[in-house]
Amino acid sequence: MRNLEVRFKGAPATPGEVEVVAAEVPPLTNGGILCHAHWLAADALFAPLADHPAVFGGVVPALGVYEVIESRNDVFTVGQRVVIDCGMRELCATDGHNAVALYPGQSPSSTALGVLGPPGMAAYFGLIDLGGLHGGQTVLVAAASSTAGAMAGQIAALKGARAIGLDDSAEKCSWATRHARFAACINVSAEDLSKRLWQLAPQGCDLFFDAGKGQLLDALLGGQHLAPGARVVLGPHSPHHAQPAPGSSEARARVRILRLDPHDYERRRAEFLKEAITWYGSGRLVCREDVIVGLENAPAHLDKVLRGEHFGQPLIKV
Repeated sequence: MRNLEVRFKGAPATPGEVEVVAAEVPPLTNGGILCHAHWLAADALFAPLADHPAVFGGVVPALGVYEVIESRNDVFTVGQRVVIDCGMRELCATDGHNAVALYPGQSPSSTALGVLGPPGMAAYFGLIDLGGLHGGQTVLVAAASSTAGAMAGQIAALKGARAIGLDDSAEKCSWATRHARFAACINVSAEDLSKRLWQLAPQGCDLFFDAGKGQLLDALLGGQHLAPGARVVLGPHSPHHAQPAPGSSEARARVRILRLDPHDYERRRAEFLKEAITWYGSGRLVCREDVIVGLENAPAHLDKVLRGEHFGQPLIKV
């Protein structure tokens, strides 16, 4: 049985230095399950590699949708599909404690890694629970075409708020306004951010959801584009040290800066899925996927993601 893995070439790990290698089929122990990958998310390298110290020199981190092909477990059966954080590999052996069965409605199964998975859940709880979203507010979203960003814009609209997106190309902004319910989207690579925000939100934005890497916070605070009492929710891909520069301390005092840790909401996954699956099933949520087929093509796909050239949820179909 074939088992390919995508590994860092050495330690310390460098995101672009990866290779595809043939590996042994992992042994199955009593109580365990052996799973074969169907989908792998290719966006874990957005997060600082320090979040994954165990992978230095080893398997590239990746969340995946797997099918159970052998089971010695009382919970999971052969043929069942599960989501596992097992790294970028074809075959995964686990005791099942880190596996979550797909819910009815998480279909196609790739959505369990995107709009109906961790990125969607981050947007849902980041806005509603952490950010205190309610109708009538103006919500600003960085990386509007990303899975979490697009989900944030759509949730804002569904809850009666107005969403303004920020992204780095006219194509992405067009998609955000035409498909993802954003009232407007600013192309930060070609437009004057401050001028456009004064036009679109002269009273300031009530909530800023940063689905990007934290680059725009200083500009927003310095330009006084966040209303007094606004909430800033730093998403899971923002660097852990992301914070305003010292010169923006006065502006920072006017807002609340909150960091989203999706792990805090794992116990409430069913709450998110109940509402999100209903929205998705009725066509009120859209998602975009950037898919490459074959684990042997993963290095090129990862390079594209690291350069920021992907458009939508980056996925590998195994």
